[in-house]
Amino acid sequence: MQNEFSRLVSQFRNEQNASFNTQANGFSTNSSIQPASAPKRRIEITLDYQLRNTQPALRIGDSELINKGEFITVIGAPASGKSNLLEDLMAGFVCHVTNTPYPYSMVDFHYPAATSSSRGLFIDFERPSDDVARSLKRTLKRLSVNESLIENGRLRNVATYSMIELETAEQKREEIRQLLEEAIIQGTPFDYLVLDGCLDLTKDMNDSEDAVLVVRWIRTLASEFNLAIICTLHPNKNSETAAGHFGSFLHRYSRAFLLLKLVSQPDGTRVLTSSFDLGKLSHSHHPVEKYFNWDTNKDFFMPVDYHKPIPKAGQAKLKDIIQKAFSKLLSTQASSMELKKVVLEISGENESKVKRMLSEAVEFGHLRLEGTRRNATYHLCIPKGK
Repeated sequence: MQNEFSRLVSQFRNEQNASFNTQANGFSTNSSIQPASAPKRRIEITLDYQLRNTQPALRIGDSELINKGEFITVIGAPASGKSNLLEDLMAGFVCHVTNTPYPYSMVDFHYPAATSSSRGLFIDFERPSDDVARSLKRTLKRLSVNESLIENGRLRNVATYSMIELETAEQKREEIRQLLEEAIIQGTPFDYLVLDGCLDLTKDMNDSEDAVLVVRWIRTLASEFNLAIICTLHPNKNSETAAGHFGSFLHRYSRAFLLLKLVSQPDGTRVLTSSFDLGKLSHSHHPVEKYFNWDTNKDFFMPVDYHKPIPKAGQAKLKDIIQKAFSKLLSTQASSMELKKVVLEISGENESKVKRMLSEAVEFGHLRLEGTRRNATYHLCIPKGK
C-alpha cells in the first residue's frame, strides 16, 4: 500500500497540474522564492514510514554523496576545472541511463538511482551560450564522439541551458521552476539538476536574509520535485571557504561539500576532495579524493595517481623554522605580515627568500594559506611533536 508521504506528494502534484492546465496559454509561475503550493499538512513519521529514495542518486567510487530530494555543493576557484567536472558528470550520466560504456571517465561518478527514463537538467549561469555549446562538444568528445547518444541536437536524456542573459535572480529562479513544471506536465520529469554558478540565484551573497531564502528555495525545489541537485560555487578569494553568507548556508544544508583545486603548479594536477576544513559527507565514511590533469593526446582531463613532490634538500630545516616561528608567536595561525617578520628573524634570510620559503611550506603541507593577499592568514598544519 502506498505510504502516506507518497500519497501526499502525488496529491500535491495532481493539484498543481490541474492548476497549471486551467491557466491561459499554459501556466504562470510564482515570482516569490517560496513555490506556490497546496496548504501544508503535518506528516507523522512512524516505524512503518518508508523512504521514497532508498538508493543514492550520486556516488564517487565508494563515497555516497546524495539521495534524490537533497543537494550537494562543490566549490572551486575560476580555472580550477569545474566545467570539466560537470562535463564528466554529464557524460557519465548519459552512459548510465543509456547502458553505454563510458570510455573516458575522469572522476568515477556513479548514478545508482538513475534508470533509462531518468533525465538531467544542466543550468549554467556564468558562461555565454557559445561557451556552453563548446562544453557540450567536449562532452561528446569525452564520450568518444558516440553519435548514438545525440537526440534532436542534444545529449540523450539531458537538457542544457545558459541563463547568462537573464538579468535578475528572480527571473532565473522563475525560469528554473518553469522548466521543471513543464517537464512534469509533459510526462518527462527531471531527476538530476546541476546549478553551475548558483551564486547568481542571489541578489547579494552577503545579504543573510536573502541567502537564507534562496537556500531554502533550493531545498524546497529538491524536495518538491524529488531532485538530486548539484550546486557549484566560487570560494572566497585565496581560501577554501564558501563565498559569503550564501556559501555558509549552502554548507549548512548540503549533504556533501567538496573542494576542487589545483594541487601541483608544474603539471596542473587538480583534486576533488572532501578532506579540507569545510569538507562534508553526510552519507559516507569514505573520503573523496580524486586527482586528474590534462591529457595532451586526448585534449581533455583524465584521472591520475598523484604523489606529493619529493621534498627538496633543506625541507627538514624549513619545517623546523616554521615550527619555531609559531612557537614564538604562541599560536597556530598568524597573519602574513607577522609570520614573515618572525621567519626573517629566525632564518636570517632576506625577504625574497622568506617568501619562497613560505610558498614551499604551503606546497608541502606545512602551512595552509587563507584570505586575500593583504589579509592573508597562515595556519600551521604540522601536528604537535612531529
